[in-house]
Amino acid sequence: MNRNRNIVLACILAMLTVISCGISFGENDLSDEAKLQTAVAETVTANQVLKPADTQTVAPTVDQQTLQPAETQSGPPTQTPQPCNKALLVNENPADYTEFNVGDNFDKSWRLKNIGTCTWNTNYRLVFNSGEKMGGPASKNLTQSVAPGESIDITIDQKAPNIEGTYRGDWRIDDDQGKGFFFPYVIIKAKAILAPPIMGKPDLRITSLIIEPATPTMGANTHVRVKANNNGPVDSGGFRVQWYGLDSFTNPSCFWNVSGGLAAGASVWLECDFVFNSWYPINKTTIAIIDTNNSVDESNEGNNTKTISPFGVNS
Repeated sequence: MNRNRNIVLACILAMLTVISCGISFGENDLSDEAKLQTAVAETVTANQVLKPADTQTVAPTVDQQTLQPAETQSGPPTQTPQPCNKALLVNENPADYTEFNVGDNFDKSWRLKNIGTCTWNTNYRLVFNSGEKMGGPASKNLTQSVAPGESIDITIDQKAPNIEGTYRGDWRIDDDQGKGFFFPYVIIKAKAILAPPIMGKPDLRITSLIIEPATPTMGANTHVRVKANNNGPVDSGGFRVQWYGLDSFTNPSCFWNVSGGLAAGASVWLECDFVFNSWYPINKTTIAIIDTNNSVDESNEGNNTKTISPFGVNS
C-alpha cells in the first residue's frame, strides 16, 4: 500500500509539472478547462504505465507458508512374545525364615501359575538343586497337567535339621525335556528345644544285697554284690556306698566311691570279696548303706540302707 501511495503522489506531482509547463508543450491556445482535462488524462495514463505488475498480491511460496506437521498414525503396540515355559509364584507356605524346633517335620508348599504358552504335563517335575535337602525327595513329578493361566500346588515333606541354625534348600522346576525354568527355595530357622527345668531331687537307695554263699564260712571267701539305684527325677552327684559284714562292725567290710553319681532312674552293681575271720551265730544282721557321708541332697533320706537278717558265719 505504501508503494502505491508513492506512485500516485509521483503522478500528481508530474501532472502539476505538466500544467505549470504547458507552455513548453505548445498548449498555450487551450483553455484552462481543456488543459485540466488533458493533465488528468495524462496522469491516469501515467499511473497505468508506471504501476508495476509486481504490486499485485502474490501467493506466498511453499517455503513461506507455515506447514503443519503430518499426523503420525499410531498402530497397535508391539506384543512381547511369551516364552513357552514361565511360572509365577502366587504364594508359599510356610514363609521364609519360619522357625521350627530341631528335628520337627513340616511341609513346604508353593502355588505356581502357568503364565507361559505351553501346558505343563505330568512329566514336568520339581527337582532338588543344591543346599540343604532337609529330608525332601530327589524329585517329584507334577500330579496333573497345568494349562496356560491355570495354577497348581506343589508340596514336599521336609524335616528341620537336628542342629540349631538357618538352612536353605534350592529347587527347580524342569520341563519334560529336563530344562529348568523356575527356581523355588526353602529357608527355615531350626531352634533348640528348651526343656522346662525338672523339679525334684535325686533319691538314692540299695535295691539288692546279695551274699555268696548266703551263709559264709569262717576263713573262706565271701562274694558281695550291691545294687545302687537313683529313684529320683534328677541326676545325683557323687556318693559313697559301704557294706558291713555285721551291723555291729566298727569299720566297713567293703566300700565304693561312685564319683560320677547316677542319672535319674539309673542303677549300678558294686562288687567285692571278703573273708570273715570268726564265726557268728545265725542271729545277726548284715547291712549296706548308700550315701554314707550324706553328700547328696535327697528327696528321701530314710531309704538309704539294705539289710539281710538273720545272718551269720559258719565255723
